[in-house]
This record gives sequence, structure tokens and C-alpha cells, in this order.
Amino acid sequence: MREQDRSDDPAASGSPAPAAPNSPRPLSLALATLLALTGCGLTGPTTYDPDETAIEADRGEEFTLSVPSNASLGERWYVASPRPDRGVLRATGEDSENPGGDADGAGGGIQLFGFRAIGPGSTKIRLIHCPVGACVATGGDSATASPPPSAGSTAAPARSRPAYRTYTVTVT
Repeated sequence: MREQDRSDDPAASGSPAPAAPNSPRPLSLALATLLALTGCGLTGPTTYDPDETAIEADRGEEFTLSVPSNASLGERWYVASPRPDRGVLRATGEDSENPGGDADGAGGGIQLFGFRAIGPGSTKIRLIHCPVGACVATGGDSATASPPPSAGSTAAPARSRPAYRTYTVTVT
């Protein structure tokens, strides 16, 4: 019987040498994979809280605005006029979460507004917060603040008046 050639020289076999255990090559490959997956949006859209009103996004990136809302008490947020520039930004949908449950008076929840960066530029997103009875629905998912009280009437307390939150989005 003939003995097979058992050369330990990787160059002799024509395949690259395996990386040494302490080599930076496996780490750099893992890092490159992570960066590629992050760039593809597999980690999910970035979520911005109400105090994060200056947003920078890359073209194609999706992000979400998260605002506190208690639907069981009649609170609701809407995208207000003027709407964001459609050449810069597009809405991708709305959702809400109520960790307190659906019972009346249950703990507060959040409303989520999704957007996708379309093209370079800057635009504003105006959200209006509507406590119960503070806004007039104008159809679809939009509303305006109720007319101001007439002269001589008592103004509503500040917590029951509509309020606006404006976000400035810059897409590169």
C-alpha cells in the first residue's frame, strides 16, 4: 500500500491557511458582518423620544417617533399640517402600545409614528397632542385644535389644551 501525502503545508494543498485563534481576521469579519446587517436595517428602525427633536437620517433609513399617550382617557396624537415634505420623508404607519391594558384608567401607553427617509433635504414633522375634546377631527388620521374659547368663557386648563411637538429631520 502506498502512503497518502499528509503535508501540513497549506500552500501545498492550494487552500488558504486557517486564521490563528488570536488573529484579528475573524473579529474583523464579524464586525464587517454586523455593520452590513445594521446598514440593511435588520436591527430595526431607530426610535426617538419626545425630547429628541433634531433627527438626522440617511436616505432609505426608517425611524419611529414615540410619544406618550393614554388612549383609555381619550388622548391621541396626530400628524399636523403642514405635513412633512414628501420628497424628503414619507410616513410608513402608526401603531400604539398600552402596557397598562385596555381597562379604563389603565396606565399610560405610547403612540408610534413611522417614517422613511426618501431624499436629501430637511423637513419638519409636527405632531399635535389632543386630550379628550381638545381637537376637531378633520378626516382620516388628522385633526386641528378646537377653536379658542369665546370671549368671557373660561379657558381650559393647560393640561387639557392641544399641544404641538415639532421635529426637524435632515436626510443626507
